[in-house]
Amino acid sequence: MTIAGVTVRTASLFEKNYREKSPVVCAVVHGNAYVKEGDILLAHHNSFYLPSPYHLQDDLFSIPFGKTLFAVVDEEGALKPICDNILCDRVVVETLLPLSPELQKTYIDRAVVKDGSGTAYKKGETIFHRPNAGYDIVYIWQGIEKRVTKVAGDQVCGVLK
Repeated sequence: MTIAGVTVRTASLFEKNYREKSPVVCAVVHGNAYVKEGDILLAHHNSFYLPSPYHLQDDLFSIPFGKTLFAVVDEEGALKPICDNILCDRVVVETLLPLSPELQKTYIDRAVVKDGSGTAYKKGETIFHRPNAGYDIVYIWQGIEKRVTKVAGDQVCGVLK
């Protein structure tokens, strides 16, 4: 899809996980102190399902500035978290034998911070969060699939010291 002159592709139409196949990309029409007009944002996929409470008309939605807005996408496709969200990597459960990536499991209650801008959490910290609070975001930028896990700041229970 092309939004505000930027082409972004969502994941495969045949994907079973709606987080991966549904649109999560939007452009800011009217900004505020944190996002400006024309910014590209990643949002929760349920914000765009009709009948969405945010739907105004056609492809125009009025999504309140809050936790359903995850990050601003910059010109290089990098993300900057907003609305008390933390961008993280999942922590792989270690095993005695090496496993291929598709067989590896990750913890459901911890993550390593990639970007905690606007929160108390810093890059590289291992945070513990409520079980299954990690929300995987999948988007394709310049033909490259990118994945990041988002954790809401109020879901963090502790930090590994």
